[in-house]
Amino acid sequence: MGRYRRAGRTWLLVLIALAVGIGVGIYGYHYVSTPKEPELTSSFINGRLEAVSELTTAKLTYTGLIKYSEGKIPFLTQNSFSMIYTASVRAGMDLSKASVEITEEEVAITLPVCEVQSVEVDERSIEFYDEHWALFNRSTKEEVIDMVSAAKEDVLAKADLENLLDSAKRQTEILIHSLLDDGIGERKLVIRTGE
Repeated sequence: MGRYRRAGRTWLLVLIALAVGIGVGIYGYHYVSTPKEPELTSSFINGRLEAVSELTTAKLTYTGLIKYSEGKIPFLTQNSFSMIYTASVRAGMDLSKASVEITEEEVAITLPVCEVQSVEVDERSIEFYDEHWALFNRSTKEEVIDMVSAAKEDVLAKADLENLLDSAKRQTEILIHSLLDDGIGERKLVIRTGE
């Protein structure tokens, strides 16, 4: 009878050892075969942002009117005319200048300030009205005014650039959320604007 008890204990120990071995094997297989989530670094975030570095996120089409006059005596020395033009203004930011801080709880991105990136005047849209040319001052329009430069200056002085820049900032934040929200795990994405 004692022999059967010893044999029973031996089998019990063999079964326990087998169960532990199988458990360790399954855990080891799962640990080795499950890909580790890559460590989140500021280099990874900066790489994603730099991929869209020179980012234009807002555009404005502006139609302007310039009234020009030179000389003092109408019909004799005074030239005057009005010029209408259409220009497009693009605004955005260079995301390669963004800075990134990563903590256990959040990913904080400080963006550069939005800027007007370009003003392009459609030269085909330029038209002149109310032209009055003096008898003793026979200048041409081209001699009197650099039309494209005057239009660019007019846009920068009169267009609603503040709303354009605000719109560019909002669109940039939406884009950054779409780029990064899925890649930062449980951390909160915080976006700030630098000065």
